[in-house]
Amino acid sequence: MTQRKYTNRRYLDALEKKVLVFDGAMGTSLQNQHLTAEHFGGEQYNGCNDYLVISYPEAVEKVHRSFLEVGVDVLETDTFRSNRITMKEYGLQDRVIEINETAARLARRLADEYSQPFNVERSTLNVQPRFVAGSIGPSGKLPSTNDPELSNVSFDELVDTFREQAVGLIKGGVDLLLIETSQDILEVKAPIIGIHKAFDETQVYLPIQAQVTLDTTGRMLLGTDINASLAILEG
Repeated sequence: MTQRKYTNRRYLDALEKKVLVFDGAMGTSLQNQHLTAEHFGGEQYNGCNDYLVISYPEAVEKVHRSFLEVGVDVLETDTFRSNRITMKEYGLQDRVIEINETAARLARRLADEYSQPFNVERSTLNVQPRFVAGSIGPSGKLPSTNDPELSNVSFDELVDTFREQAVGLIKGGVDLLLIETSQDILEVKAPIIGIHKAFDETQVYLPIQAQVTLDTTGRMLLGTDINASLAILEG
């Protein structure tokens, strides 16, 4: 087993002691607030949930608090699509680090607030620690395919795209980095490598939690099964 160095392993230490419960669907929770284009900062950003951390952070805070109130251990940042490729749709590709850092700081502030005792009757010895997971979703590309539109990105470009996002999340104070909803095994490898580059850049080393999305047959969209995924990613 490779000996890894961490500058923050609070999350892993807690995970050794108990099952940690994550929050739920950020997008659905925001949709339920019936936000308008004005909340998103104008028509050009309408529907860009990740930009709400800047244009209307109250909406994101409301979602985070709703999960903290019912006792979740881990908040996910509102950054599922906050990468350069996806944010280009809204002309926000040059604000990626700002958006990720802002989202992480918001979640961090609330996680820390709810890690404190709520009132004098609650013993500080029994405070529930809350953690922040930096959410890294897919780029919308499928680099393993031959599709001219979905594969028109190089592996190195993907690595740098996710490096940039990770730098913002790390600067904002997340406890771990969460790669989620991956359909293409290459797009799980790319963020892992990008995150390691971000670690070297920031000199902050955190746990990485990588997820793959499987269909009912137990395979990823392009046919990779869970055993192959583990073999590819374990190193």
